[in-house]
Amino acid sequence: MSPSRAGAAPRFVRILLFMLALAAWGWPLLAISATTVFPRAEAVRSDWNASEPPADGWESVNLPDAWNARWPQHDGVVWYRMRWQQRDLQAPTAVLVDSISLAGAVWVNGAAVWRDASLVEPLSRGWNMPRYFQLGPPLLQPGENVLLVRVSGRVGFQPWLGPVTVGPAEALRDRFRGKVLVQRDYKLASLAMQVALASFFGVLWLMRRREVAYGWFALESALWIGFSWNQLALSPWPFPDTPTYQAAIASLLLLWWGAMTLFVLRFFERRHPRLERILWALVMLGVAALFLVPESDKGMACALAVFAGGVGSISTCLLFVLLALRGKQTEQRALAVAYGLYVVAGVHDMLVYFRLIGDRYYYTDGMALITTLAIAAVLAWRYTRQLRRIENFSAELGQEVAQARSELAAHLQQQHALEVSHARIGERLNLVRDLHDGLGGTLTGSIAAIEQTPESLSAPQLLKVLKQVRDDLRLIIDASATGAGDGSLGEQLVPLRHRMSRLLDANGIACLWQIEAVQGLQLGASQTLDVLRFVQEALSNALKHSGASVVEVNLAYSAPRLRVEVRDNGRGLSGEVGKGAGMQSMQARARRLGGEFRFEPRPGATRAWMEAVLA
Repeated sequence: MSPSRAGAAPRFVRILLFMLALAAWGWPLLAISATTVFPRAEAVRSDWNASEPPADGWESVNLPDAWNARWPQHDGVVWYRMRWQQRDLQAPTAVLVDSISLAGAVWVNGAAVWRDASLVEPLSRGWNMPRYFQLGPPLLQPGENVLLVRVSGRVGFQPWLGPVTVGPAEALRDRFRGKVLVQRDYKLASLAMQVALASFFGVLWLMRRREVAYGWFALESALWIGFSWNQLALSPWPFPDTPTYQAAIASLLLLWWGAMTLFVLRFFERRHPRLERILWALVMLGVAALFLVPESDKGMACALAVFAGGVGSISTCLLFVLLALRGKQTEQRALAVAYGLYVVAGVHDMLVYFRLIGDRYYYTDGMALITTLAIAAVLAWRYTRQLRRIENFSAELGQEVAQARSELAAHLQQQHALEVSHARIGERLNLVRDLHDGLGGTLTGSIAAIEQTPESLSAPQLLKVLKQVRDDLRLIIDASATGAGDGSLGEQLVPLRHRMSRLLDANGIACLWQIEAVQGLQLGASQTLDVLRFVQEALSNALKHSGASVVEVNLAYSAPRLRVEVRDNGRGLSGEVGKGAGMQSMQARARRLGGEFRFEPRPGATRAWMEAVLA
């Protein structure tokens, strides 16, 4: 084989591979190049109720077309007519309409292929929904084909027909899916994420009302969700018509600007009450004006509201950037980047909205999601940092509590020991008082009786005296040991009344008893003993010191009060006797019973009185 032939084979292989590659890549390119993007169309105006376009009045317009500039006062329907040559009827062919504002319908060669639900008020809102229609041989005809599009729009609300393309069905289907992804699915996913974030931080604010920045962020997000729904809504519901719907959307933008400004101020822990009141007054004035202006002026009012909300939000973003640069916190400066990008997107969308540039895509919705995610991340980081501080504080507090608990335990041990010592002293004092009031009184009375007639005291009488002493001692022991009462107060008074009356009679003193409503009164052992000892001590004082001829004892119970009074007609007591152990004992017993004690040592009318509130 010659060298020329040897080199020809590899060249042939390379050429063959190139042709195969061209075939693999060329058919899609040829299919795409077969598409027709209409640069121009014929347009004509008609009224709302026209079912077909007028015969004359057509004029050539560029696509995409916003007819406000050409017909600024036209409120109704515009028909667009486009023509193309169809060479192959068997090739799958489709039509792609990027956008129609607000509602529309499409015909091909006089046959209806699609229409919105409502072509008159309340108008359908499919302005951000691309339309795709696949055409088959029944609709297509060889040679020239006519595409007719009806657009129903309102003055002041940007009536519009976007780019229109005819071409291979598969290529346009892929383009249609991409547009649906960008214009619908992405926005729906963005709104879903914002709903989740707004709900989370709203609940967080409800749980921690002091974190007002969370509340304003939740409100700002909720208002932006309502405003952004305008790009997905397919009808003006719940509003009756397009102007009212647009007024509501513009009012949400104004309210969002106000909430956004308050969030920025609270995020930086700043308060300006006067400026904030002025801001909200302007916002509410704008909202009221949107709904109160006549329908013919609503378009202009909405445009002014969008301009005010857009400029205001851009100013608020610049304020955030300024405050963040002045501050020293890293998270604030990181958020300043997102707010700076939002300023760029906001300026772009303002130019798009007012038709100062030809772009039809709005970027603030995407930047709003990015900014919202950034703010949520910063707020969550702040919340986590606060939780970490709380956990550290809790750990330190736990250590301090443990130390305080150990100190308290030691103190309680000391206090317990002190209380035990006080209890022992108290028991001794009670025992002393019981011995003084009970046994002492009995001994005093018995000694007085013996001293008057010592020579006539027989053994049985002496035994009786000793038994009385024994009974008093037993009463003290039983009350101290068992702590339980036995019988009512009236029953417990019987032996005391018997003994004391005999002692007083033996000393020439008449004792008069008046008892009311105590026969069924049940008291604890200590309370019963306190009442008995109070009466016994008062009678013992009268026996020892008064020189009286008559002693009166009054006991009366009216729930929950018990009144005890001992009165004699003696000479009264001296100051030294009135400050003795007996008086202190009666005062202590009155306090234990929860009552009040009074002693009035007057000649001819000495009175010991106690009124207790029984629990």
